[in-house]
Amino acid sequence: MKLEPERDGPVLSRVFDAYGWSPLQVRYIRGVLRVDTGDGVYSLKKSSAEPDHLSFLHEVFTKLRESGYDQVLPLEKTKSGDPFVKEEGGCWYAHPWYGEAAGRGDEVPPEKLIRDLARFHKLCEPLTAGRGKPDSPAVTAGLSRKKKAQEQLKQWRNAVSEREFASPFEKAFLSHGEDIEKTASFAIQGLEKVGRSNGGKVPRITLIHGHLHPQNLLVGKEGWRWIDFDHAEAGSPVVDVAMFLRRFVPFDGDEVVDPFALLEEYQTENPLKEKERKLLALHLAYPEPVIRTVSAYYNHPTGMEESSAVQRLEEELDRLRLFKGWVRTVWNTGKTSGRKKMASREAAAAVRSRSKKN
Repeated sequence: MKLEPERDGPVLSRVFDAYGWSPLQVRYIRGVLRVDTGDGVYSLKKSSAEPDHLSFLHEVFTKLRESGYDQVLPLEKTKSGDPFVKEEGGCWYAHPWYGEAAGRGDEVPPEKLIRDLARFHKLCEPLTAGRGKPDSPAVTAGLSRKKKAQEQLKQWRNAVSEREFASPFEKAFLSHGEDIEKTASFAIQGLEKVGRSNGGKVPRITLIHGHLHPQNLLVGKEGWRWIDFDHAEAGSPVVDVAMFLRRFVPFDGDEVVDPFALLEEYQTENPLKEKERKLLALHLAYPEPVIRTVSAYYNHPTGMEESSAVQRLEEELDRLRLFKGWVRTVWNTGKTSGRKKMASREAAAAVRSRSKKN
């Protein structure tokens, strides 16, 4: 939650007092306050999360750490023993300052990270029991947003096709536009179909981060830590898995990690059910990173250079092609798991070949 000096400045003294702090130094870094009290250094963040959610996170993190899972940071307690400070306009919570934010996400081997994510999901499953909303069909959550984005994609494509002169980015987008739209339609229709069955409920519920990204990963001397669980919720683990495979596997080097080899690593700790694999396939089929790239190009034209925009689009298209091959095999029940693995290896090899040529 963005800090506003005029509004939040006067509140800080009360927050510091609630924690019993007399700060020697306070700095604003990466959207949080770095507070050095002399006795310790803390990250203090203002959040829009509800108090009961932060209390729940505190309970979960405490139990995780008691079970030996140290990849989450404990919430610092106030003088009154609360894991947050409630003030007008939001809640404030703190945890020990740790490491540095990951840059690309490859500072830690992805095999270790995804096994750790699987362990997190497995440990949180019994802790999240009863937290799901029975009146909210989790499978179709966010579907209206996906449909709006798909419609916007069509509008951009139609506008480009009518222009006499198109930029290099627009030419690349236009050449793949139809395929992108078909992939989006497949994912949306598939989610709608799954949503109509079993009352729209996902096969299993656990605590999911919901916003996995290298910026939400801290790397320090004692390993890595996941942060920013403000909007974590009860949901299907495949939501996090899909985000991980999209955001923690770089596609701009000579070597491209096979994301489905990483999926097998995940399943050594937390095997996915067949219905979950199909649901994961639908999440991966939806071209969200491609749509996000096109949106950034048109809505924030000064945000990146033309060549960088083209490169980013091509990387995301490569990633989408790689996912597409695996999606087909998952939804074709006649294929064997051996063929699925072969398809993913062949797709990864093709992407590596294109990467070296570029």
